[in-house]
Amino acid sequence: MTTTVDQQKGSSYALMHREEQPRQSHHGDQTTQVLPTTPTARFPTEHTSALSTSALKELTPSHLRRTRPTFWAMMQHVFVFLLLSTALTGSFYFFVKTSIGQRLDEIAFTEFSYQLTDYQQPTERILNFIPTVAVISAIIGLIFVVIWKHRFVPSLIGLGIAMCSYLSAYLLKYHLITKPNYGIQEAVLNSAPSGHTTVAAAAGSALFLAAPKKLRPLVALISAILTAATGFSTIVNGWHRPADVITAVLLVSLWTVIGLAILRFVRSEELDMSNTQRSGLILIPLLSIAGSFLGFCSLALYAITIYSPFPGCALSAATCMILTVISFSTSWLVTLLRPQNKIRSPYYTKVWTY
Repeated sequence: MTTTVDQQKGSSYALMHREEQPRQSHHGDQTTQVLPTTPTARFPTEHTSALSTSALKELTPSHLRRTRPTFWAMMQHVFVFLLLSTALTGSFYFFVKTSIGQRLDEIAFTEFSYQLTDYQQPTERILNFIPTVAVISAIIGLIFVVIWKHRFVPSLIGLGIAMCSYLSAYLLKYHLITKPNYGIQEAVLNSAPSGHTTVAAAAGSALFLAAPKKLRPLVALISAILTAATGFSTIVNGWHRPADVITAVLLVSLWTVIGLAILRFVRSEELDMSNTQRSGLILIPLLSIAGSFLGFCSLALYAITIYSPFPGCALSAATCMILTVISFSTSWLVTLLRPQNKIRSPYYTKVWTY
């Protein structure tokens, strides 16, 4: 059996651009030139130009064909962005602008300070320790990611998002948000968002965006824990109110969503086909269920604080609210890790499959 050179040039190996020196195949008295089988061979232009576009699409991997995110993928980012924006605006308005919000925040702040006095010294150490450790860990992680995975652009985007988070927190705290004086809170000036909480969350956000996709759920979980520890430490030591922590978490999460949307247009992100479905299958439902339960408890306890308060009620309500915001924010960010190149299946899938 023999094959001619022209027949081999028209085969599917021409699409693979194989490159190797031709070899001779001897079959009886005939000698036939056999084309190379390595993936880098190049054939004359007249042969490749005759190939149809559909044939190229069939042999080109789908994750290389799609260089831009789908409309559905971007709509997910827009939806989460609107949710976080609404939550952030509502938190500023209710806890800073309204008298009832200031009263609830002040009661929770007072209960944290007086009922958890014994925890002020150890939490102060945590407060001085965690933001510094978070920043140093983020810097080391960014350097390691750049050297190990050559993810320079994602690292640069993560660093930019962290800087934007801190800058916007500074502008909101000192220039854009003014707190009306209802005679409820001793401090007249606005203190939201919390600077310490913003630094801890922004450091985690930078590392979250720079890390490879398969490591991001773990980075998000660790960042959420450190952010919660920092936020509660600021409240226990009397540095910030619960609303300050809530707005800081929402603000950094908002910027992180923007960073994830930008990453969808980055080539290195396009080629990262890591499967995060297993970790998401566990993390997203757990955080969503916990956030829903804690959110219900927070609203119920806030209502009890208004109409029939008891000692520790506002403290429990504020604790549940902070954990609710952190749980939902982390869950939504992990949900947005769905690969942009994955064509949406026409069949029904579970809500946490991404």
